[in-house]
Amino acid sequence: MNWNGDYESVSTLAHELGHTMHSYFSNKNQTYPQSDYPIFVAEIASTINETLLNNYMVDNVKSDDEKLYLLGSYLDLLRTTIFRQTSFAEFELAIHQKIEKGEPLTGESLSALYYDIVKTYYGNDSGVSVVDPYIAYEWAYIPHFINYTYYVYQYATSLIYATAFAEKIIRDGKPAVDKFYNILKGGGSDYPIELIKKAGIDPLSSEAFDLTIAKMNKVMDRVEELVGEKVK
Repeated sequence: MNWNGDYESVSTLAHELGHTMHSYFSNKNQTYPQSDYPIFVAEIASTINETLLNNYMVDNVKSDDEKLYLLGSYLDLLRTTIFRQTSFAEFELAIHQKIEKGEPLTGESLSALYYDIVKTYYGNDSGVSVVDPYIAYEWAYIPHFINYTYYVYQYATSLIYATAFAEKIIRDGKPAVDKFYNILKGGGSDYPIELIKKAGIDPLSSEAFDLTIAKMNKVMDRVEELVGEKVK
């Protein structure tokens, strides 16, 4: 990885060490054919490290400006992963639906489709925010749409599960950590949904999403509190 000596570098290191930890425990506890874990759980261990690092830093930095930066970084992680990657997934789905209907794909039609989705997600028509026209062409430089199969939604699900597991670890301590090892040690020995169940969350319930949104709201409340103190 690149290292620039800033917080983003530390966060990236924590993220990649999550992958390392996942691979280590999977290789140690599974046979070779079952040690490779599916992408649906691949980003959970890495992202939970980012979340725990951010929590630690917010609790230990000394200035409000540093706390605001860290909290803002975390909110941007939620936005770009849970929110933006979901919009990407909707765009990919819409492309496949057009193909199934026998409709031609052109640069103009893809740009119009992408632009409409982004405007919907950001509330352009309701006046919540303004999406500039050039955003219509953003899809063209995103390699996930070209080089990979339909999978970007898994970034969003992984972050939701990671956030939920982090919240449970902070709240419950060692029992939650011990359950989380079922993912780290599981490799590809079971379906991803079953691995997540064994780790303490039912993927078919709203628990992970609810815990993530509650975490997001807590972060926004803390930002508003710090900004209010600076205004005084």
